[in-house]
Amino acid sequence: MKKILSRRLLLFITLLSSIFFFAVLFQLQVVPMKYLIALLIILSFIIFMLYRGEKDKENEHSTRVVFLKLINIILAVVLIFASWNLMKGSNFLAKIAGNEEQTIDVNVVVLASSSYQELSDLVELPFGANTSSDAINVNKTETLIEDEIGDIEVTGYTTDDELVKALENKDIEAMIIKSVDMEAINDIEEGFEDKIRIIKTFELKIPSVEANRAKVTKEPFHVLVLGTDKTGKISRGDALSDVNMVATINPIKKQILITSIPRDYYVDLYSEGTNYGKDKLTHSAKKGTQCTVATIENILGIDINYYAKFNFTSFMNVVDALGGIEVDIPKYAVFGNDEGVFTTKKGNHGNGYTLKPGVTEMDGDKALAFVRERKSFKSGDNVRNANQMIMLKAIVKKCCSPAIITKIDGVLNSLSESFTTNMPESDIKSLLNMQIDDMSPWDVQTFHLEGDPTKRTFEFATVSEAAVRKANARGLSVTEPIQESVEQAKEYIQVVMDGKEFLKIKAE
Repeated sequence: MKKILSRRLLLFITLLSSIFFFAVLFQLQVVPMKYLIALLIILSFIIFMLYRGEKDKENEHSTRVVFLKLINIILAVVLIFASWNLMKGSNFLAKIAGNEEQTIDVNVVVLASSSYQELSDLVELPFGANTSSDAINVNKTETLIEDEIGDIEVTGYTTDDELVKALENKDIEAMIIKSVDMEAINDIEEGFEDKIRIIKTFELKIPSVEANRAKVTKEPFHVLVLGTDKTGKISRGDALSDVNMVATINPIKKQILITSIPRDYYVDLYSEGTNYGKDKLTHSAKKGTQCTVATIENILGIDINYYAKFNFTSFMNVVDALGGIEVDIPKYAVFGNDEGVFTTKKGNHGNGYTLKPGVTEMDGDKALAFVRERKSFKSGDNVRNANQMIMLKAIVKKCCSPAIITKIDGVLNSLSESFTTNMPESDIKSLLNMQIDDMSPWDVQTFHLEGDPTKRTFEFATVSEAAVRKANARGLSVTEPIQESVEQAKEYIQVVMDGKEFLKIKAE
């Protein structure tokens, strides 16, 4: 025991721990060099003073020596623990950054009343697909099918409604359709999922969206923040975009403007220069993240540099990892009462949560139900966007509190599988390095694009007018953009980009 606790051995252990700590810190590249040097000097001085103080020839077991050796051991343990957590942080950045390849599910579907059970039952039978919306992935799936059962004939249709009718009329025996498109049809045609049966699902890789890189510490840039309606791994690319926010960031002026756009905004969908016609913004994700990026660029007249995507799993898990959050619910105009009390359609095992104005403690499930609710409010999607902003601010506030010190592990773990961005790791580290270097506060403002949620339409880019009329004789609800609000957003964004005096924007 005397040898184990000798001052030389403790010095060796502490030095080794220190070298490992600084190697990890240097590799992480988020701490400015001036702080690294200062930390190195301070730590070296502490180690030297401990080594010197532990020397006592007359009484090696004096209280002072024992105490200093205990401090030495604690210091080594703290350095190892800190190094381990820094490594986890580095691995987290590497995992979420750089836009990993994503996948989508494409199904081979037959009528539930048919006798077909396997792909082999469809040899030499006619297939169909909506080739106007996603010809590339249809062709990929066709090739995979032919690898299993030989050549097939695929008839192309221009809408999902035409495709479904062809299956029902037995013009085709099977259809090739993405999972996300099936879900959209389910929303329009009640009982559709009971009429069909999936006999094969193919997982396809889809191309990533390249970053439009900026000098993130020296010039303003835009980040599109997307919240998808799926749970599970974020690598799933077949999810609707329920949250659409553009963060305009000026790193020089330390300004951030978050512009939120209603998911049901009725706009032209664009992708790679092609206008697919008018539809809800949320449906742009059916054609891939690139379509959502191009569509929002067209709405706001900007070039988006990066995107960051999260899903419902990450949202719930982060709130739970933080130990819950407090949300101050405003008094909204709701249906059914004048007190602002409403019951969510989601959450609580399908029973919903009854919420009232005021400060409310929320776990992940309740928080998700809160930000997804819209039908309770007379202003519909406009209120949902406001609630998303309220929730985002509450999460950021909790993350910036001392409580995050003991919860950071859980937060990182909760995000690792359900958050991704095409911002390169080096750009993220540059931003972190800049923030640690000057520790300046950021001025964060928000703005919500307004729209008329009472608008109804029969025309969608993804389905035919006949399908909409069949689902609802009055048409389906969308949010008609209010152009004055769009122009106001463009003005605010330009203020941040130009680095002018930041306007205080009052969020509704």
